[in-house]
Amino acid sequence: MISVSVFMGAELVAGAVLALWVVARYPRLGPRSLRSAVAVVGAAFVVLQLSTLAATPLLGLPHGVYVTLFVCVLPSFFGGFLAAAWLMRILAGSLGGSGGGGGHRAPAPARH
Repeated sequence: MISVSVFMGAELVAGAVLALWVVARYPRLGPRSLRSAVAVVGAAFVVLQLSTLAATPLLGLPHGVYVTLFVCVLPSFFGGFLAAAWLMRILAGSLGGSGGGGGHRAPAPARH
């Protein structure tokens, strides 16, 4: 038997891993400007807040804990981490980072 808090921790990690996989697998997906990335993060915060309101009625269902964890909690974690990853990608690109693209080629150091 696994406790709910341990399982929620595992779902937190799973949401982050899934979000990072989507960012790495589909680099063209997501916002392209800082303004839209901040809007997506704001929307993710709203979804996280609404998911806490939706969790209470779901817990009353048969097997409500499982329904809440897989239908409400995991997608909320995934959306929050995905929005944060997209924002970090935009910020890295605006600061001169590669932003997930090819970047500039640097010559290899000469071997002596």
